[in-house]
Amino acid sequence: MPEAFLFDIGNVIISFDFQKAADRIEPHCDMGAGDAFTAVTALAPELELGKITPEEFIADASDRIGYRGTPTQFRESFEDIFELNEPVVDLIEQLEEAGMPLYLLSNTNGIHVPFFEKTYPVFSRFRGRIYSHEVGRMKPDPGIYRIAEETLGLTPSKTVYIDDVEENCEAGREAGWLTVHYTPNDHEDFLSRLSAHWDG
Repeated sequence: MPEAFLFDIGNVIISFDFQKAADRIEPHCDMGAGDAFTAVTALAPELELGKITPEEFIADASDRIGYRGTPTQFRESFEDIFELNEPVVDLIEQLEEAGMPLYLLSNTNGIHVPFFEKTYPVFSRFRGRIYSHEVGRMKPDPGIYRIAEETLGLTPSKTVYIDDVEENCEAGREAGWLTVHYTPNDHEDFLSRLSAHWDG
C-alpha cells in the first residue's frame, strides 16, 4: 500500500485547450487564431519556468500578435481554457476519504494557477504542490522530481505518481516513483493499472 499520491494536473485533473484562448483573442488582434495560437504558445515555456512574469508574458504576447485589448482582457481570455475531469475528481475524493495524502506536481504558470485553484474546489484537497514556475524546473527534468521528494517529504518508492505524458512518466520511474501513466481516453484502463498499487 502506498503512503501518498502525487498528481499531474493538465489532462489528468483538468483538461486544457489553448485554442479556446486563441479563438477569444482573434477578434482583437492582427492575426488569425492559428497564427496567434502559435505565437502565444511559443512563449509558454519561459512563463512555465518562471523566467518571465505573467505581466511580461502578456505584454510580449500582445506585441507579437498585435493585440488591441487590455492586459486584463488578454489574461481573462488566456486563463479560462480548462474543463474538469470528473472521473479523476471522483478518484481524488476516494483517496482523501481513505486518508491518503495527496500532492501535486505540474508544469504550469502564474496565470493558470490562481484561476484553476479558485475555480475548482478539488485543488483544496491537496496537502502540498510543486509548480514549475515557482521552482524553475519543468518535467521531465530530473531536478523537479528531486525537489518534489525533498520539499514535500515524500518517499518515491512509496508514492504513486500519475501523469499523462509518457516522457514524464519515464522520468518518474527513473526517479523511483510508483508511476502510472494516465490515459484520458480510457479511464477504466488507467484504473486497472492503478490497481497494482492501490485497490481502493
